[in-house]
Amino acid sequence: MIVTYITNANDECNTRDSRPPKQGLSACGLIGHQLFFHQVVFCAALPDNTRMQVSSKVITGFKNVLLVDYLAARFPYFSAKKWAALVTNGRLTHNGQTATLATRVRQGDTIIYHMPDPEPPADWVVPIVYEDKWLLGVNKPAGLRVHSQGKFIAENLIYYLRYQHQPPFPDVNLVNRLDIHTSGVVVLAKDKQVLRQLSADFAAGQVTKTYLAVVHGQPAPPSGVIELPLARVPGTKTARQQVVGAGEGKTAVTHYQLLETLGADYALLQLHPQTGRTHQLRVHLAAIGHPIVGDGLYQLNDEDYLHWLRNGRSPQQMPLIQRQALHCAATQFTHPVSGHPCQLEASLADDMTQLIDKLSGN
Repeated sequence: MIVTYITNANDECNTRDSRPPKQGLSACGLIGHQLFFHQVVFCAALPDNTRMQVSSKVITGFKNVLLVDYLAARFPYFSAKKWAALVTNGRLTHNGQTATLATRVRQGDTIIYHMPDPEPPADWVVPIVYEDKWLLGVNKPAGLRVHSQGKFIAENLIYYLRYQHQPPFPDVNLVNRLDIHTSGVVVLAKDKQVLRQLSADFAAGQVTKTYLAVVHGQPAPPSGVIELPLARVPGTKTARQQVVGAGEGKTAVTHYQLLETLGADYALLQLHPQTGRTHQLRVHLAAIGHPIVGDGLYQLNDEDYLHWLRNGRSPQQMPLIQRQALHCAATQFTHPVSGHPCQLEASLADDMTQLIDKLSGN
């Protein structure tokens, strides 16, 4: 399966770049379409008149199946209704012919998705907090994905740094990740060997991460350790996690410290996750009765949460801040090349500073 691009409807597909093709799912910021790939042809930042197309061969087990049904089952980041609309609009070809809603597929058939025009450049300010020959550290703003997801190809940190930042960082790869609505330190590697070594350090718990969170209530005791295993909620329509019993799920450990009481009903906490499970800090704090302010996923049920997302994050449901008040303030590790201690720090985002001032009465 190949990703290519064309600069004119009559041009043959080409690769603009004289370098040999690179294997991997991150080329062109297309990680979100990973289910389409066996191979990606590397391409540099795309010119304004460029269109991209993604080619896929039908896999074993499908015979005389409607194209729309196949696409919805194989590539579920779009619904069957969305795939049907793309077929109707002429965005897909089947064995070289424009596909229709009546098109049926079988193993070995070639499907090409002619992608819409590129998204407009993301208007983000991403401060650089650290840079050397091997590493890059940034202060990611809330609302920016760290990598491509589904139909969001350009609206992400990796794409921004590789193709839109001046100067660009064409070879960076993520060492750690943050949720889209969490701000703060993200570490990236410019070198594959450094990426492997530092990623292993993160996985082995040899990296210290410090978060700041504004929570409901004021925990007692003011400092402690939360040790509650986590697992994904079965049947959920979201990525919601839950606390499970001993011996189930994955071990998760969080250290917390009360930094400041904010009025009578809120507090600012410092958090140190000892493990790095999905949504760990958010789930742990909700589990002890102190959910993070603005965290719709762990304060609303699935239906209300999805409605909140689809309808612009209604201030009526989350009146204080329109995202979880969670910020990665610092990351400490041993530099994988120099061996020296390295600490990357990110200043608190404006919306959290304003929230703290508001809740403390300033």
